[in-house]
Amino acid sequence: MILPWAVLVFAGVAGGTASQNGKSPTSAAVGSMDGCALLTSAEIEAIQGERVEETKPTVQSGGGLFTSQCVFRTPTLSKSVSVTLTASDPAHPGALTARQLWEKQFHSLELESDEDSASEKNGKNGEPEHESGKPRTVSGLGEEAYWVASPVASALYVLRGGMFLRVSVGSTGRESERMEKSKALARTALKRARPVH
Repeated sequence: MILPWAVLVFAGVAGGTASQNGKSPTSAAVGSMDGCALLTSAEIEAIQGERVEETKPTVQSGGGLFTSQCVFRTPTLSKSVSVTLTASDPAHPGALTARQLWEKQFHSLELESDEDSASEKNGKNGEPEHESGKPRTVSGLGEEAYWVASPVASALYVLRGGMFLRVSVGSTGRESERMEKSKALARTALKRARPVH
């Protein structure tokens, strides 16, 4: 399955440390990238229609990579938003960079475009949306972007430079609505994400 790939591959490659306070004990570079600073509570509420009750940061570092994740929890758990930023750690280079991890995951698969799938899902054949879990390209975000959907969890992945972003808006609503919400949040988050040099 593609959805858990970032966590599973990262854990396997890094074998590193985790922190719940948003700061990694092993990488000074983490301080320049904070998943919880990429979106505000007001921005989440504008998209999801519910206030943010709590933010839960998690940082993992090791193996030349670090990941900063933030869960913005809303009163309705299925409307919560998760943002994860994965980047190469120049201070502690490893066998795999964030871009190489991206290439391994997305360019080893045959992908369909969001435009192609949208025509199928939005009425040309009159059938309801089908969430296959197969990555689909999304245009206009970062260097590359992919949408991965399933009935359980859907996420938008966006590559920029030596880092990539994952945005998930929960499981409520139609897939097309979740995609548009994720794209709106990703555009905002990308304005605040700072590359690590």
